[in-house]
Amino acid sequence: MNDTPEASATEVPAASPFSRGLQAGLQQTTPKPEKAAVENPFLRYQNDPIGFATEVLGLTVWAKMEDILLAVRDHRKVVVRSGHKVSKSTTAAVIALWRAYARPGSRTIITAPTLRQVKMIIWGELRKLHRRARLPGVVPIDPGTGMKLDDSDTEVYGFTTDEPEKMAGVSGADLMYIIDEASGVDESIYEAIEGNMAGGGSQLLISNPTQTSGTFYEAFTTKRHLWKTLHISSEDTPNVISGEIVIPGLATRAWVQEKLLEWGEDSPLFQVRVRGDFPDQAENSVMGLALIEAARARYNAADSLLSGVFTLGVDVARYGDDTTVLQPIFGQRPGPPKTYRKQDNVEVAGHVMDYVEQLRQSHGYPVASGKVSVKVDDLGNGGGVTDHLKHSERAKALGIEVCPVLVSNTATAAGYSKLRDQLWFALRDWFKEGGQLHPDSHLEGELVAPLYTFDTQGRAKVESKDDMKKRLDRSPDRADALALAVYEPPAFKAQNTRLIGPPGAAQESKWR
Repeated sequence: MNDTPEASATEVPAASPFSRGLQAGLQQTTPKPEKAAVENPFLRYQNDPIGFATEVLGLTVWAKMEDILLAVRDHRKVVVRSGHKVSKSTTAAVIALWRAYARPGSRTIITAPTLRQVKMIIWGELRKLHRRARLPGVVPIDPGTGMKLDDSDTEVYGFTTDEPEKMAGVSGADLMYIIDEASGVDESIYEAIEGNMAGGGSQLLISNPTQTSGTFYEAFTTKRHLWKTLHISSEDTPNVISGEIVIPGLATRAWVQEKLLEWGEDSPLFQVRVRGDFPDQAENSVMGLALIEAARARYNAADSLLSGVFTLGVDVARYGDDTTVLQPIFGQRPGPPKTYRKQDNVEVAGHVMDYVEQLRQSHGYPVASGKVSVKVDDLGNGGGVTDHLKHSERAKALGIEVCPVLVSNTATAAGYSKLRDQLWFALRDWFKEGGQLHPDSHLEGELVAPLYTFDTQGRAKVESKDDMKKRLDRSPDRADALALAVYEPPAFKAQNTRLIGPPGAAQESKWR
C-alpha cells in the first residue's frame, strides 16, 4: 500500500528546470498586445476642407472662399487674382491648418515677398484660428520655427527670401506652397519652387494682379492651360451684394463706392485693388502701378523710424477746393504730410515753420545739425509764401532754406518741355531707385493718373494739371508736393535763390 498522499487538485507541482526555461522562452517570443492607436478625429475632413473650416474652425465660408478650398483639394496648381478684403489671408491660413490636421504627413510652406506679409498677416491669422478652435499642438510666434504635430512628420512653416537656393531642396510626397502677393515674387524663386515640385507637390498663388509679366500673369494668359484659375472682385462679397455686414472684415459696399469716387472706374488702382483685374494702363502713363506697389512694399518692410536730415515740398493751393500740402521726406522715406484748405499765404508760411519746428524736435535734427530745404511751387500763391518765409526772423532761426521752384520754367535737363515735366519724371526715377511710398490712397491715385506726350521737338510733356483734375475730380496736389520734395536741381547761387539760414551759411548749395 502506498502511504504517499495524492496531490490536491489545486496544488501545482513544482516545475522542473526544463519547463521553467520553456515558459520563459514562450514569454519572450509572444508579441505583447499593442496599445490602441489614438484615432485622428480630423481624418474625416481629409477631402472636406469646407467642413473643416465650418465645423472645426467655426468660420462662415462664402461662395468665393468655397471655390478656393475646393480648387486646392482637386487641383495641383491653383492661382487666384483678387481685389482687397476678400478673405485671401484667412483662406490661406485655413488651407494650412486643414492640411496639417486632416492630411497627416503633409508639408505646407507659406511664403510672400515680405516678412511682414508672412508673419504678421497669414501666420498671425493661422495662430488666431488655431487658438479659437482650441486645436491640439502649439503654433510658435515665429513662422520660421514652424508648426510640427506630435507623432507625425506633418509640418507647416513660413518664411520669405530673395535667395533661390534657400527655397531649393524642400521635398515631400504631399508638399504644398502657398504664395501670397504672388504677383510680386521674383522669378528666380518660382524657378526654385518648380524644381521642388518634381517629386510631387502643389501650389496656391494668391495676389492682387499688379504685374503684367511673370509667372502669376502667365498663369492667366499664355500658360492658363496649366492652372486652375479663379477671379474674385471685392464687389463679389456678400457685404457688397447685400449692403449689410454679413461677414465682418470683408469688403463693404461703402468701401467700394468710396474707392470708385476716389480713383475712378477706369483707374488702374480701382481695376487692381477692387476688381482684381490686371491694370489696363496706357502705355504713355508716367508711372505704372507696379512701380507704386513696389514702393509701398518697401515702405512696409523698412524700419519705421525717421531721423536726421529732411526736406519739405510745399504745393500751395491756388483756389477753391485745391489743397495746400506740406510733404517731408527723410532720404528715401516720406514722412506724414500736412494738408490745409482755404489758407492765405501768411497762414501757409506759418504752417511751414510750425511743421519744420515739429519735425526737427521729433526726429532728432536740431538747427545746429544743418538747414532744412523747403521747396515751394513759386507759381501764383506760392510766390507769396516764399516771400513771407524770406523775411521771417523765425524762419531764419529755424534754419529754413527756401527753394522756390517755378515749374513753368524751361527744364534744366534735356528731354523735357518744362520743369514740371522734369519733376514728374524725376519722381518716377526716384521710385525706381528705391524711393518708398507711405499709405495714402489719394496720393497713389494721383501718381498713376498722369499721361504724357511728346512735343514737336521730341521732348516729354506731362498732361496739364487742369486736365488731370478733370479726370481725377481733384487737383494732384499731394503728388506735386512729393515731386517738389524729391527734386534735386543743379547748384544755385545764394543771391538768386533767396537763401535763408543761420549766419555763416554756405553761399552755394544743392536742393536736397
